[in-house]
This record gives sequence, structure tokens and C-alpha cells, in this order.
Amino acid sequence: MYRVIEVARMLGVSKVTIYKKVNKNKKLLKNHIHTRSNITYIDDVGVQIIKETIEISSSGLQNDNNDISEIKNEVLEDLTRAIEILNHQIHVKKEQINIKDEIIENYKTLIKSNRGKLQYLENKLNEVN
Repeated sequence: MYRVIEVARMLGVSKVTIYKKVNKNKKLLKNHIHTRSNITYIDDVGVQIIKETIEISSSGLQNDNNDISEIKNEVLEDLTRAIEILNHQIHVKKEQINIKDEIIENYKTLIKSNRGKLQYLENKLNEVN
């Protein structure tokens, strides 16, 4: 027979965890738990039952942790892809801006050229009149 604190140390959990497992599994542990002078004792079979319930809980947590890790990896992959797409879009926009700047410069040159031609024509008209 072991005290709750001893069972907790053996299983590497707290006393609170042991008491929770005892309360949760009262029917299974009914004949394996004894209380004397407000001290709870658990026999070998009871310890084994508690150990099994803790192992089941732990494996469930590991599966949850694995699921969380997989989700994190998927999110990171999605974000990485999104960053790559955005970087590509930035590159395309920079190229478009450069093309726009070239077109504006060409228009400026055409406007200056047309101004010169207009002045020439106006001068010729003035000479004729």
C-alpha cells in the first residue's frame, strides 16, 4: 500500500493529479483505495490503474502536440508561399513603374518637340501675315 504522495512521486505527477484520477475512476479503484486517519492509501493494482489512465492522457496530449506541430508547419508553409507571391508581385510592379517612367519621359520629349514645331509654325504664320 502506498500513500498518495508516494504514488505521485512514482508516476512523476502531482498529488492533485492522483486525487483527480482517483475521483474520476472511483468505480475502477473502489476496492484498491483505503483511507485511515485521513490518509489515502492505494494498493499495487490501484497504482497500475492510475498509471494507465495517466499514460492514456499523456498519449492524447502527444497526439494533440503532433497535430499542433503539423498545423504550425502548414501555416508556416502557407505564409512562406504568400511571401514569395508578394515578392514576385513587388518585382512585377517595379518593372511596370520603370516602363511607366520611360513612357512619361518619351511624352515629355514629344511635347518639347511639338512646342518647338508649334513655335516655328506660329512664326511662319506671323511672317506671312
